[in-house]
Amino acid sequence: MRTLAALTLVALSACTYGPREKGWTGSPGAQSYETAVASCSQSSYNNTDQFTVCMAGRGWTRTPR
Repeated sequence: MRTLAALTLVALSACTYGPREKGWTGSPGAQSYETAVASCSQSSYNNTDQFTVCMAGRGWTRTPR
């Protein structure tokens, strides 16, 4: 019974927060993580702030630590 409850909570939390990739949380309808990272890496010129803004434009936000 505990296993079923734990699995249910995990499934519901995935629906609430969307996919997570390496410190990022995707919103519903976000571009695939790999595509967003590739695009933003090319356009941000190694600037962390520009990379974060670019990722946000593709539906991804940094996961709070």
